[in-house]
Order: sequence, then structure tokens, then C-alpha cells
Amino acid sequence: MIALLANEPAVAMCAVNSIHRKAWAGYRPGVGILIALLLVMPLACIGQAMTAPPSPAIASASSLTRTSAGTTGLTDEPIYPGELVNVDVFQAPDLSTSSRVSQSGDIAMPYLGIIHVAGLNSATASDLITKGLKDSNQMRDPRVMVTVDSTSTGITILGEVKSPGVFSPPGKHLLSDMLAMAGGLTTSTGRVIEISSEAAPEQKTLIAWDPTLHNTSALDRFVYPGQRILVKPCGLIYVGGNVARPGAYPICGSQQMKVSQAIALAGGLLAATYQSHTILVRPQPDGSRVVLHLDLAKVLRSRQADPAVQDDDIIFAPPSGLKLALLRVPDYAASLAAELLYVYH
Repeated sequence: MIALLANEPAVAMCAVNSIHRKAWAGYRPGVGILIALLLVMPLACIGQAMTAPPSPAIASASSLTRTSAGTTGLTDEPIYPGELVNVDVFQAPDLSTSSRVSQSGDIAMPYLGIIHVAGLNSATASDLITKGLKDSNQMRDPRVMVTVDSTSTGITILGEVKSPGVFSPPGKHLLSDMLAMAGGLTTSTGRVIEISSEAAPEQKTLIAWDPTLHNTSALDRFVYPGQRILVKPCGLIYVGGNVARPGAYPICGSQQMKVSQAIALAGGLLAATYQSHTILVRPQPDGSRVVLHLDLAKVLRSRQADPAVQDDDIIFAPPSGLKLALLRVPDYAASLAAELLYVYH
């Protein structure tokens, strides 16, 4: 009894309380001591029950609940490369693990080796690992829970967005959703979005994008944690020659800008333009140039195809020497008449 009182005071007091109750008829201690024991010991038993540590199973479950309430939780969405996956095997901490999904979609499990989890949700990944533990005779009846920390790896958004940065949203990661999280596109957004990953930054995927958002449903796609989205600025075209406002103009304001629209941006053609000899100079990726000859008179009258312009195109509408000379004839005649009239007087 002395050892019991020394090691577990509350338990010992509860035991003594039980003994005293059973021996009440045969043992008669002092009235004051007996009353004190009967009043104090039940309170000690209650305190011992409230402060007793939970069982390992309950502790594991409560810990998982707290973790899930934070940044980790069950997911019905596919598991993506780069996400942090937590595998909890109840009553088997040596089989539990936390592992980041590789770019090939795999995680490493103790005693099981490589498990492919990319594309699975929490439930299907749990079933897969449960089957592996049974088939390998690691456990007779394993209970597995797979949770995903979707905020452990962010998605970086740079370029022509209003609020560039690193974002870690839970759930789906559609490209359009990520652009909305970055504040949307700026007025200088181009028609190409570049996507790369931390694992292979030299491998870049170029996506043709419509900055006017008229046709994004066919272009939208999933992006994954660890990837980088670069929204490139819109390109420029150059309009020169016999136009009202020659210069460089952005081409991001239209779904597909045509030559006639580019001429309109430059203020239109001036008089005495050699329309049938307009040229379109288009640079090539290897540094060379292709020269296309256009008849703007037919293009503007829809008698000839109106080609679409591309980044860095040069449109030149040359002036006509003959038309300029003809336009100057009335001015020359007027000036000559004034001179003759002066001489006559």
C-alpha cells in the first residue's frame, strides 16, 4: 500500500476509498478521519480521471484532427506532384510517413517502397496503401488515412498581372482561377502564357491565351504546386509610311488584329498613298524576314484577304510620287497665278 501511495497517489487514494467502503462494517476508525476520507477521495478520483492521458489510438486521432483543421486535410481532388502527403497508419507509427509527391507522382512508404499517388484522391490513395500493407503481410487489418497539405508548395505568378506573387490555394488550381487570385490581367497582357516547374525550369509550356477573355474555356487547364506562371506582355507592331500617325502600336486590344485595323490605329492613310504597293515585313524565329506585298485598296474594299498581324510586324504604306505631283499642281497653279497677277499690275 505504501508503494502504491508513493507511485500513484490519486489511484491509491481511490483504492483506499474502495477498501474503506467495503470494510466499513468491520473497521471503525475515528469519525473525523473517516469523514475526511469520504469527502476528499472522490474528488481525487475525479481529478485523476480528468488528467489521465488518453490512449494511443485516441491521441493519434485527435492529433490528426488538429492537423486536418490546419493546413492539412482530406481531398476529393487529385493529388498533384509537389504536394505534401501525410500517410497515417493507426497503431503503427513506424509505417506512417509524410512525403512530398515527386514530379513523376510517387511517394516513398516504409516497407512498401515507391507508391504512385498522383491522380488519386485521399480515399483511393488510402485504399491503395491499405491493400499494399495487407498483401505484404505488414498488418492484418490496417487502417490508413491519407491527407494532403495543399499549402506546402505555392504557385508563382509573374508578369502582366495586377498582384504577382506566390499563392497556395486549396482545392482546384485552374489557370484562370490562379490569374484571378493574382488580381487579374493588366491592359498590357499578351497572347502567350508560359508555364514551367521547379523540377525542370528549362522545360517550358507555351499556352496561347486570349487576353480579352472571349475564348478561355478551351485554353484553361490545371496548374500544380511548384509551377511558375509567367504572363507575357503583349507585342507591338510598327506602322510607317504615308499614314497619319506612324509609330509602334500594341496588338493586345483585339482577339486577332488585321492589317486594316492596324492602319486605322495609325490614323488611316493619307492622300497620295501608293496603296497597291504596301508591304508587310514579318520577322522569322531564325532572324530572317519575309516580305508580303499587299494592295490596301482591295483589302479595304474586301476584295483581297485581310491578313492578321503578328508581334513585331512592320507595315509600310509608301507615298506615290505621281499622286503627290498631281496634288501639288493646283497649289503650283494658284501660286503661279498670283505671281502673274502681281507682274500684270
